[in-house]
Amino acid sequence: MMKKFSFFLFTLNILIPKYKKIALKTGAHLLLFCCFLMIWSSCCKNQEFVRHTIVNTSLSLPKSMVVKKERAEDSQVYSINAGDKRIGYIYYGDYKSFEEDSFFITDDKELYEKYKNRELKAYFSKNTERDSKNGIYNVNYYYYDTINKHRAQVMMPKKMNKGFIGIHFDSVDIHKNKMAIIVNDLSEENKELFFKIFKTIKINSVQH
Repeated sequence: MMKKFSFFLFTLNILIPKYKKIALKTGAHLLLFCCFLMIWSSCCKNQEFVRHTIVNTSLSLPKSMVVKKERAEDSQVYSINAGDKRIGYIYYGDYKSFEEDSFFITDDKELYEKYKNRELKAYFSKNTERDSKNGIYNVNYYYYDTINKHRAQVMMPKKMNKGFIGIHFDSVDIHKNKMAIIVNDLSEENKELFFKIFKTIKINSVQH
């Protein structure tokens, strides 16, 4: 039986033109990816979520995650824990919006050579204004979204192993307190999960 199947595959390999083989291969990969998304979506639907309240805001997290209040002076800080692993934080109070200030872009070669390997890293560019405006050297992508009628800045990593997943609200009460969630576990599963969690955030801006 195996010999017959192998002969069938060999014959198919000869008869199908190269461009059709590529199309079939691409189609097979797409089908596998779609199957993965369907399975993952099914798992998410069956996952039990629990609502957590932070002052006048609330959000839903999987039941397996624990929110723990941490020591802080200028704002309220809560850690998000999955099992024994701390995967992120929730900040409430005085917290600045997301920006990347750990590097600068320059067209000065001497300045670039001096700072390229330091903590405040330099990137060399012949068009500093364009590259800065387009965020070419940023670790994360940023965009604005509306979450339950409130504008939020969303942050997502460009690569799997670098950057953060996050959301920031510039004002959540009459005192202009901010709220931010930052996640440092960058698995693909967490990216999808936390984008879903962000959509559950509710703010009662009348209180406090």
